[in-house]
Amino acid sequence: MQFIKISVIFTLLCLAACRAENNPNKETPQFLLKFPKGSFAYPVGEKDYVTEKNDWRDYWYNAQDFGENRHLGEDWNKTTGGNTDCGEAVYSTADGQITFAGDAGVGWGNVIIVGHTAEDGTELQSLYGHLETISKNTGAVKRREKIGTIGGANGRYPCHLHFEIRWKECPLWNRAGGGYSEAKHGWIDPSEFIDKTR
Repeated sequence: MQFIKISVIFTLLCLAACRAENNPNKETPQFLLKFPKGSFAYPVGEKDYVTEKNDWRDYWYNAQDFGENRHLGEDWNKTTGGNTDCGEAVYSTADGQITFAGDAGVGWGNVIIVGHTAEDGTELQSLYGHLETISKNTGAVKRREKIGTIGGANGRYPCHLHFEIRWKECPLWNRAGGGYSEAKHGWIDPSEFIDKTR
């Protein structure tokens, strides 16, 4: 009996360790949590909050999570499947300033990058990739202001929103690139961060 208990505990610890290894850097560094509550929201859906699960409650889900398959962001899809999310609104996750808006090349299509600055000067950027259209390409934007529509990188992929949140040490600061990497320093889990600052 004692052996079974020890085996069960060991198995649970191994599973927890494997889960952590599969999704490194999920936890948002504390020094980035300088933005006041209510300052960030989700970039899709009619309301400012959606769940990551494909549960039909809000019609949106995270199809590929941060860290999964070395992914540097999240891929948001509509629960109705296929390309039913093509042309759906994409909103700025928070108040900020557009730093890039345009075609970022093969594999990216239209991309918008918005810079966000906390009162103490802490900087973050949000990236919105594979857009069908860009609604606003310069200037200041407000939280949940429409900035574009969901696309598929000019037909390269099924429609979805590739969404990233980066901090100043991101090696691709202010530009699109990669999308996948073993090294995640400079990127943070978007949903983890939004849930802590909404």
